[in-house]
Amino acid sequence: MPELLTKEQQAFWDSNGFLVLPEVFDAAEIARMREEADFILELIINSSLCNERQSRRLDIRKRQDGGMIVRKIQPINDLSLWLAKISQDARLLGPMAELMQDEPILMEEKLNYKQPVPSMDDFQVPVDDDRFPIHNDWAYYLYNGYPDDIISSAITMDACHNDNGSMRVFPGTHVEHIDHNRVRNGLEVPEGSVDLDAAELLDAPAGSVMFFHAKLVHTSDPNQTSLPRRVMIYSHYPKRANMGIDIRNGPNRLRESPWEWQYRRMKETGKYHDTFSAQVPI
Repeated sequence: MPELLTKEQQAFWDSNGFLVLPEVFDAAEIARMREEADFILELIINSSLCNERQSRRLDIRKRQDGGMIVRKIQPINDLSLWLAKISQDARLLGPMAELMQDEPILMEEKLNYKQPVPSMDDFQVPVDDDRFPIHNDWAYYLYNGYPDDIISSAITMDACHNDNGSMRVFPGTHVEHIDHNRVRNGLEVPEGSVDLDAAELLDAPAGSVMFFHAKLVHTSDPNQTSLPRRVMIYSHYPKRANMGIDIRNGPNRLRESPWEWQYRRMKETGKYHDTFSAQVPI
């Protein structure tokens, strides 16, 4: 098989722990991804409202300036055949296989929306924002026994830039794991363990792919715009690790699926009518 990455790209990855390939997916593919993102958002919010319980897939916050914001929905592959197929796309797995020197096996998927939505009193969540703490992903994965050489691929459904909370990475931090502290939004590296001035903004057009190592420290600021900043993230481990299937996401798929089917049945029989639409501008 011909090599997909140049020697320069491989060297950049080895030194920095991340790599951005711009505009890998075309406009039609991006449009389809956005349609699927809207479908999933409407399904999870409306099923939560219908069943009067917040889906465990849904990470939603109240904004300090009013309204709410959906931080992420996880997992999603069992909700969208299209996005499930994208997770196996050769444009992701080909370069990733070269970076990890093995066959990539999917172990997690999540859709980071950073999408403003109207205020909904049914969601009893604290006032917060959509910032992601300064962390690496292996701080979460290690509790499930996963190896530390997992690679994630983040597909930008929307252009990512400074104003909408694009990812910021700390180049070179993937070479050694930093122990994390538990904070309100999850896990975070201790203050002073990374140089904040060294953070690099990943500014990328829609359809780009950002590869990043599981131990790469990264963060993102809140979305300051009225539009979503959707990034589809798939994480793969190397086949040599010989791990089980769907260890992290499987339990939530099983817990949430009956509630989602209950909502669909209520909707189809006219006992419930949707109150949320992803197309309503904020």
